[in-house]
This record gives sequence, C-alpha cells and structure tokens, in this order.
Amino acid sequence: MTGTDTFDLLVRPAEPAAGDDPEARVAGAALPSPRQDRAALRAARRARRRAEASEVRRFTRSARRRRLVLLGGGGFLALAVAAPLLLAVSPAFAVRQVVVTGASPAVAAAVRARLAAEVGVPIALVDQRAVARAVGGVARVQSFRAVRLPPDRLQVEVVERTPVGQVRTPTGYALVDAAQVHLATAARRWSGYPLVVVPAQAPAAAGASAGAVLAALPRPIASRVTTLTARSADDVVLVLADGRRVEWGSAERSAAKAAALSAALVSAARGAHVIDVSAPGVVATR
Repeated sequence: MTGTDTFDLLVRPAEPAAGDDPEARVAGAALPSPRQDRAALRAARRARRRAEASEVRRFTRSARRRRLVLLGGGGFLALAVAAPLLLAVSPAFAVRQVVVTGASPAVAAAVRARLAAEVGVPIALVDQRAVARAVGGVARVQSFRAVRLPPDRLQVEVVERTPVGQVRTPTGYALVDAAQVHLATAARRWSGYPLVVVPAQAPAAAGASAGAVLAALPRPIASRVTTLTARSADDVVLVLADGRRVEWGSAERSAAKAAALSAALVSAARGAHVIDVSAPGVVATR
C-alpha cells in the first residue's frame, strides 16, 4: 500500500441472533385491556381523593389550632383587662380609710371630715375634682396630693400654710400666712405673732411686701416683732417689743436685712431707738 492508495472501511450491521425477531417482540408484549384501563383510572381517582382529603384534614387541623390559639389568647387578654376593672369598681375595693400625712392633728381631722363622703366609694371611682374641692376648703392647707392606694386607702399628703402674723377683723383677729390668707380667727389677739397693718389707702403691693418680709424673718426676730406696718411696697416698718423701730424698706434682700438686724440687735443698736436696715450693707442707727 502506497501513500496514494485508498481503501473503504465497510461496517456491516450485526446479524440478528437466530430466533430474535423484532416484530415478534412487539407483537408478544401484553397490552392492558379496557377493563384494566378503567380499573387503573378508578384507582388513580381514589388515590387523588385520598390525597385531597388528607390535605383538607391537615389544613383544617392547622386552622383549628390557630383559631384555638387566637381564641385562647383573646380570652386571656380580655380577662386580664376586665378582671382588674371589675375588681376595682366592686365594693371589695371601696375606700375604707382616709390617711392624712404632713398635717397637724387638727388639720388632719378637718381633712378627713371633708372627705367622709368618699368612704365606701369604689377606689377607682373616687373623683379627684371632688377631693380637690373638699381638701381645698380647709383654710390651713396650702397644697396637697391625693393618692389612691388599693385595695381601700385614700392617702392625702398635705403642705400646711404657716401663720406669720395676724390682722384685725370686725370680730377680733385672724391669723394669716405670707399670702394674707386667714387661717383662724379669735376675739382676742394671739401672742407671738406680729400685728400686720396695711392702711386702706395703701397700694395692693404693700400687702404682698408685708407678707414677704414676715416670711423672711427668722423665728427669733419674728417673736420680738409686735407690729409690722406697710404703707407701700417700699415702706415696711417693724416695731419691736422693747419699742425700737426698724426701718426695713422693701421686701428685696430680706434675708440679708434679717441677718443685718440680728447683728445690730446684738451690738450696734444698743441705746438706739431706730435701726435702719433698708440698705443691709450699711446699717444706720439713731
């Protein structure tokens, strides 16, 4: 064979084995009968119905569980909200005691008497405005705070007004605080409280200035003051029990003026009849 020689490679198909006839194989395969087809179709339908029924049952059980969970949670929430409300408005949680703190025995008794109508009222239904009106009617109460304490206590924390002087009234005398609120009345003058005199023609600021000066006086000095006269906001004069006169001026720098007066009463004011502390840095006596 030379380089220019060619040849053809012939691939001959395999000879069928003896006795192996393809047509015979197809003809020999068993085909299902119509009856078998119908039976198989019925079986497939039954299987599909069983699968669908199983899926429906599974979904129904899941939905039922969700409903039970939601109903249970909603019921618990409703019970948790309603139970305290029902208990709070029931007679079991009615006010049985009124406790007053921060007040003297007399003022505490007056507050309790004013709040007697609240005893027996369910604590959740106690009207704060009614409590405010009742306690506000006690003259000696400056401010207060009412607290409902279940199951049966109404507690009132009181800040009392502090009497600092007294004024004349048509029937006698009245104790007053720095705001000139009448706290108590008597036919005769109280001892230990200065008489506050504000002339009728004096401006309104005169009374406020008098109250501010009285509130600033230390108790040892206030107990020695017999009369305080305020003709104007800038003209406040004190008269001491020994007859000496103190020219106070306005209510400004009252703490410094009180300290200057205390020092003057110890030393510089000996023999003086008038002490001028209107300028507390320079105390003048005469």
